[in-house]
Amino acid sequence: MNHSLLTFALVLISLTIPSYGQTVRGSILGRVLNASNQPITKAAITVHDQDTNWERRTETAPNGEFFIAQLPPGTYRVEAASTGYIGSARTVVLLVDQDVNIEFQMAAGNRTERVEVTAQVTALQTESAALTTAIVTRSIRILPLDGRNFYEFSLLIPGAVPAAEGSAGSARGDFIFNINGAREDANNFLLDGIYNGDPKLNGFAITPPVDAVREFEVLTNSYDAAFGRNSGGQINVILNSGTNKFHGTAFEFLRNAVLDGTNYFAPADASPKNIRNQFGGSLGGPLRKDRIFFFLDYQGNRLREGITRTTNVPTALERVGNFSKSSLVPIDLFTQQPFPNFIIPLTRMSPTALAIAALYPLPNRPIQGQNYVSSPVQTDRDDQFDIRLDHALSKSSEVAFHYAFGDRDFHEPFGAGSSSTAVPGFGNNIPRRAQNAMLGETHILSPNLVNSVRAGFDRVSLAVNQQNHSNNLNKAVGIPVISSNPRDSGLTEISISGFSTLGDELNNPQRQAASIYQITDNATWARGPHTVKFGFDFRLQRTNAFADVLSRGLIGFTGFTGNALAELLQDVPSYSTVARLDNPQHLRTLSTNFYGQDSIRVRPNLTLSLGLRYEFNTPAVDPQNRATLFDQATRSIVAVGQNGVPSAGYYADKNNFAPRFGLAWTPGALRQWAIRTGYGIYYDQSSLAPSQGLFFSPPYFNSQLYIQSSAIPIFLENPFPA
Repeated sequence: MNHSLLTFALVLISLTIPSYGQTVRGSILGRVLNASNQPITKAAITVHDQDTNWERRTETAPNGEFFIAQLPPGTYRVEAASTGYIGSARTVVLLVDQDVNIEFQMAAGNRTERVEVTAQVTALQTESAALTTAIVTRSIRILPLDGRNFYEFSLLIPGAVPAAEGSAGSARGDFIFNINGAREDANNFLLDGIYNGDPKLNGFAITPPVDAVREFEVLTNSYDAAFGRNSGGQINVILNSGTNKFHGTAFEFLRNAVLDGTNYFAPADASPKNIRNQFGGSLGGPLRKDRIFFFLDYQGNRLREGITRTTNVPTALERVGNFSKSSLVPIDLFTQQPFPNFIIPLTRMSPTALAIAALYPLPNRPIQGQNYVSSPVQTDRDDQFDIRLDHALSKSSEVAFHYAFGDRDFHEPFGAGSSSTAVPGFGNNIPRRAQNAMLGETHILSPNLVNSVRAGFDRVSLAVNQQNHSNNLNKAVGIPVISSNPRDSGLTEISISGFSTLGDELNNPQRQAASIYQITDNATWARGPHTVKFGFDFRLQRTNAFADVLSRGLIGFTGFTGNALAELLQDVPSYSTVARLDNPQHLRTLSTNFYGQDSIRVRPNLTLSLGLRYEFNTPAVDPQNRATLFDQATRSIVAVGQNGVPSAGYYADKNNFAPRFGLAWTPGALRQWAIRTGYGIYYDQSSLAPSQGLFFSPPYFNSQLYIQSSAIPIFLENPFPA
């Protein structure tokens, strides 16, 4: 055993209480002093949740300090009482994953008397070196938010910027961001402390409605060992809980194009619609007063938006070979001379080519090079709901459960790629369903020892289907059908230089379903000036997918004669490419993360934190090893999992030790400002997309590229020779 591993083992052995992963609960700590600033021992401390009437009790240590851990975000009344002193109370607003430090100074007198401090304790972070920002309920509810995606509030945080336009994570109306220069897939998303992500690109899975979110925090730097797996931001979202009072909302937002101004950038002859309906509501309250609470919410979204694109299409004469009124010159590929009168004889044109050219719409604008404009409707149906239950089993045990669901059906009239078709009829249908569930129990073992265990489930299923997946256009126009799988139907992508591409996007169809099973356990132990937290996060991930890339192929006409349309009509492609595949993707990963963290209150205004985290994330592997890669030693394609070749294509990294150090100092008696600094090593768990590349090599994926030549001529009727 090497030195670093031995050190880590000793840390774990010394901390023998159960453990946990990401934190969502906070703590209230402080001191009780008399008028002479001397500590009061064994003063009774009561923390009362004003929404649910749940209470936690403890007493002060010989140095007058107290500590109550694992408190959910909320508004608390903190009371201090001791024989011979006037009681004191104050209100504390505790945010997600926050440590609040308060101080009572009690005057001598009758215990039945009470001093009430009505001002709320400031949210200044004085106990942690982490750079974090909490977006609270009030901000979420009152700040303007077009589209009601609360994740966009992350852009209010220093260091957060929107993702690059057209990035993988921001396509198709999704939202993602970069934190402090890290990649967009370097963020970690949590919902009530449970993983809430899509592992393919490391985006988020569930976006609860605004009404469902109590608050969320974004940790951007120097966060402690409780957080890991990603080196960018840690986005920690807390769902609303019910209270002893019934509360509900109902809403309807309507955006109608009738009341909109004209899009300045859209052509004058285009009139795209833009109609959006968002509606829903929420309801929360007690199922049993002081014991059982519920919260429900629903939101529906209906979007109909015209997407405007301009492009170039053949005229009615050009599509039948008549270029007499065109700026293009048809070259006879046999004589290398222009056709007489710039008209291609019918006998020289392919019926398949004529059928393909007829798929173009007719021009509707008298602008050369941009003679066609369209605004087909992009539709988006999105339904989502959440349910949360909280139950006080006893004074020492609390149970929480949530289930979040999102179902979306998105139709884009144009493909996402820059070379995709710019005429209607070749878009994509994108169904997406996400689910997230959590069941957790928090147990008070003693006033200074609290344990929390959670089980989580996260699933994201996403498909991208070409618009013509049930319409075999290849057969209709006369192009051979390569794949016998019905899901691959449609039209081969046909690129014609100078005109819009035709055909369905060559990357589709594709589908991925990822399921993540998670168990975390948490313990917080306070002893003297030490607050010890430590834990583990165990995850099992199963992903099944397919991506029928190039299953219909691609045929290109480059315009080497100056007229690519005439080359199409004469049935002379410049190149073609196609793939024959049998490569379903089955990937499995296992993650086991441990950490230990000790926050030491060196002085009442000085906190030192020391932590160590260890992460072991197995590379994604196919359980049947149906994948290959290029072996540089043999200069050949070899199967994974054999002859010393790792099943994942690379070896696991077993040295991911991540030390953390932090210092928080609050100078001055008024504690109006704080100095914080920290250091740490952070590892990044890559998205799943690179591992899927192993499935795109022979013999499971065979792609061929054909270049037009006299030795191997290619035609529309046989564009992919055997």
